[in-house]
Amino acid sequence: MKLILGGLLPTLLIAGCSVDVQEEVHGDRKRVDVRMPVGTVRVNTNVTAPDTGLAVYPGARPRQDGDEPRSADVSIGAPFFGVHVVAAKFESDDAPSQVVDFYRKALGAYGAVTECRGDIDFKGRSGSRPVCRERSRSKVLQLVAGTERHHRLVSIEPRGDGSEFAVVFIQTRGEG
Repeated sequence: MKLILGGLLPTLLIAGCSVDVQEEVHGDRKRVDVRMPVGTVRVNTNVTAPDTGLAVYPGARPRQDGDEPRSADVSIGAPFFGVHVVAAKFESDDAPSQVVDFYRKALGAYGAVTECRGDIDFKGRSGSRPVCRERSRSKVLQLVAGTERHHRLVSIEPRGDGSEFAVVFIQTRGEG
């Protein structure tokens, strides 16, 4: 978050734009709203119930990695472009295969599910479906459903006897 704002704000100030920054801190939850003539940036961290459109795996706990937030809701909007990303990290005592089965079914509500041990790409038009570029040694399994402009992704990997996973919703708008 600091990197985004640290790079964005000086650029806008140099361009002569007026910027209205509002920041709130409540415990480990932070909210930053930046409003400027060319668009807005809104960042909420450690949101109570991140709205990814997917249920949280039963018995999972929010995962905290040092100073990184457990979850975030980020929106960037401008007249011709916008992106909204909601992401949350969790851990479970259950094996990765159980988490995979749960999210494979849940993601099915959003279309065909692509499974990938590697990188997910969207090729072609903006409404294109996900394509997997396999990496044979990857321990991380990604499940994705939707299109480049509107998709949900779950990334699952082993952690001790259990698993850790991230649930992500991404929606973009704009040309292309």
